[in-house]
Amino acid sequence: MEENQNNTQGMVRSSVLTFLCILTFIGSGLGTFTMTMVYLSYDDVLLAYEDLKDQLPEITALFRGGPKFFLTQGILYFISLMGAIQMWKLRKIGFHMYAAAQIFMLIVPIVIIDSSMISIVEVLITFGFIGAYFSQIKMMI
Repeated sequence: MEENQNNTQGMVRSSVLTFLCILTFIGSGLGTFTMTMVYLSYDDVLLAYEDLKDQLPEITALFRGGPKFFLTQGILYFISLMGAIQMWKLRKIGFHMYAAAQIFMLIVPIVIIDSSMISIVEVLITFGFIGAYFSQIKMMI
């Protein structure tokens, strides 16, 4: 472990990797917090949503997944966040954590909620970020 830390001390994180990590810290951090809060207060959120469901029909599908959907997504966002932290420290394992979590975040709604619950925009953004991180993998150990 100590040898691994010493290897990253002389390495410099690129500005691209820094930018990607900061975006992931924000997105996955907010995702972890939001999904965890919805899971912990699911019944209250569901009651509050009942008053707004006519104004927000696209969110109705999310509630079909029940609390397990929000718990699962919260865990995946947390793994994504931990992966970004590892990549910030220039550790390649972070890329694998991040990529796996992001791909599972695309699959979980399909499995838990509905087979048609996927957006091409989400797929493009997910694979765009994975590709961008992959382009930076050469500097990680």
